[in-house]
Amino acid sequence: MIENENVKAFVRQTLGCMCPDEVFEYIDCQHNVKLNGDLLLNSKINVGNRLLIYVIEVNDADFIKNNLSKLISLGKNERDSKRFNRLRLVIVTDKMSEIKLVVQRIFEESEHKDERVHLHVVSRNEIPE
Repeated sequence: MIENENVKAFVRQTLGCMCPDEVFEYIDCQHNVKLNGDLLLNSKINVGNRLLIYVIEVNDADFIKNNLSKLISLGKNERDSKRFNRLRLVIVTDKMSEIKLVVQRIFEESEHKDERVHLHVVSRNEIPE
């Protein structure tokens, strides 16, 4: 239950999502999830079968350049196939100044994003245990 409270606090406080309380009655948090055989998420979180969250730690700008569009596309496809309302892609980094601008630029130019895909770049200390 402690993990669920951490997820709820993370979603509301860090990501700024104002999901109603009933959405948090079901939370499934998986760790070290491989996508498409080659991308490893730190966590994949299902909140109430409405909100899908991908959390990936990245400290390499080249990784972002080569994989961000693929992450958005894979997340959007999963969101749509499982009928989630939103996808939140969370990039966790220790190199905020180096990574954030690259991530935002690529995200804004991505043909895969839509109004139900949200991007967050956060530092490691903003992620609950």
